[in-house]
Amino acid sequence: MEKKLLLTFACLMFLGFSACEKFVQIAPPKNQAELSRIFENDQTAVAATTGLYTQLIASSLLFCNGGMTIYPALSADELVNVTSSTLTDSFRNNQLLADNTTIGSTFWSNPYKNIFHANAVIEGLQNSSQVTPKLKERLLAEMLYIRALHHFYLLNLFGNVPLINTTDYEKNGNMARVEASVIFLNLINDLLKAKLYLTNNTTEQNRVNKETVTALLARIYLYQGDWQNAATQASEVLNSGKYSLEPLVAVFLAGSKEALLSLARPGANTAEGTALIPSSATTRPAYVISDALNDAFENGDNRKTTWLKSNVVSGITYTHPFKYKIRTGTTVTENYVVQRLAEVYLISAEAKAQLNDLAGAITDIDRIRQRAGVPLIKATHPAIGKEALLKLIMKERQVELFCEWGHRWFDLKRMNKADEILGVVKAPTWKPDAVLYPIPLAELQKNPNLTQNSGYFN
Repeated sequence: MEKKLLLTFACLMFLGFSACEKFVQIAPPKNQAELSRIFENDQTAVAATTGLYTQLIASSLLFCNGGMTIYPALSADELVNVTSSTLTDSFRNNQLLADNTTIGSTFWSNPYKNIFHANAVIEGLQNSSQVTPKLKERLLAEMLYIRALHHFYLLNLFGNVPLINTTDYEKNGNMARVEASVIFLNLINDLLKAKLYLTNNTTEQNRVNKETVTALLARIYLYQGDWQNAATQASEVLNSGKYSLEPLVAVFLAGSKEALLSLARPGANTAEGTALIPSSATTRPAYVISDALNDAFENGDNRKTTWLKSNVVSGITYTHPFKYKIRTGTTVTENYVVQRLAEVYLISAEAKAQLNDLAGAITDIDRIRQRAGVPLIKATHPAIGKEALLKLIMKERQVELFCEWGHRWFDLKRMNKADEILGVVKAPTWKPDAVLYPIPLAELQKNPNLTQNSGYFN
C-alpha cells in the first residue's frame, strides 16, 4: 500500500506544480525517495493539497466541474436537452440504468477518487512532524472539507453509500453502504474539527476557509432538520462581515464578494459556461430551461433577464442558463462558484421559519428578493403564516439557485416534493424510486457487500 500512496502523492504533486505556480515554485519529485519526503516541509505539503484543488476541475462535466449541475438539473424540473441522446434522455426522463457510464464515472468513481486523494493527504499530514503546525491545521481543514463535501453529494445522490475515511485499499474495496445518519455525523465531526483548525483564516476565494466550512455545516444541519444549528451556523457566516451580495451580473465573476468558495481553471473560464452557452447567436443551445423553471419567475424578476438568455433559431426561441457568460477564451474572468452567500441567506430564512422566527426569515429572504428587483415580503405579505412562508422560501431557492450544483434536485427530495412535482412535469416516465440514482453495476460486481437501490434491477 505504501507504493500506491506514494503514487497518489506523486499525482497530487504533479497537478499542484503544473497548474499552481503562483503558490509554489519548485520542481516536482523525480524518484520514490523524493516522494517519501513530500510532507517534510511546508512548500511540498502545500503543493500536495493544491494539486487536489486542481484535480477537481481538471476535466469538463465531471463531478466538481459542471457534472453536479447539468445532470441533476435534467433529473429535476430545470433543464431539457435539445437534441435527443441515450445519455441525456435517461437523466431527463428519470430512466437511469445501473450500467450508465456517467453514473459510474462522474458520480461514483470520480468523487471517490477525490476522497481517496484527500485521505492520502490527511494521512500524510498527520504522520508528518516537519510541516509547520499552523499550516498543517489549515491544510488538514481544507482536506476534511473536501472529503465532507464529496460524501454529502454522494449521500444525496445515492442514499446510503460507503463512508471512506482511509487509504486502505482492501478495506475500501469491500466497504458496505453506511446509514445516512452515521455519514451525516461523520461529516459534522469533520467540519467542526476543520472549523477549529481555521481560527485564523483568510477570505481567499480559491481555497477553503472558515466561512466555507461553516456554510456547509449550515446546509447539512438544514438537510437533517436541525433548525437551530442550521440557523446558528448560517448566522456566523452572515455576521462575519467578510462577504456581501453582489449585483446579479457580478455574482459569478472572479473576485466576487459573494463567493465563499470558487475554483479557478488555469487559463480557462468555466466548463459549465462552455456546456450551457451556444457557440453563436444563431445556434441552438445544448440545453434549455424547462417550462416549469421559466414559469417560476415572478414578473419583473431581474434574475430572469440577467441569468437567462435566448437564441431564436428557425423561428423557435431557445432559452438557456446564462449565469456564467463566457463560453470559451483564455482570458479568465469567471471562476466556478461552489458555495455563495445567497444560499446562506436562504438557509437562514428556512431555519428561522421552521423555528417560528417569521420576522427574521422575512428579513433574510427579502435580502435576496431586493437584489432580484421583486416586491419585498415585508411590504406585500407582512402577516404571512409559517407554511406559506416556507413554500415561498422553496420557490425562492428554485429561482435563485437554479442550475447550480443540484440544489433543486436535492430540495425536491428533502422536502418530499419530488413525487408531487415531478410526477406531473415528468409524466409518464417518473417513478418514485428515481429520487435516488442507481449504484453502478460495475461497483456491485466488484464489491459483494454493496446492494442496489430500490427500483433498479441491473
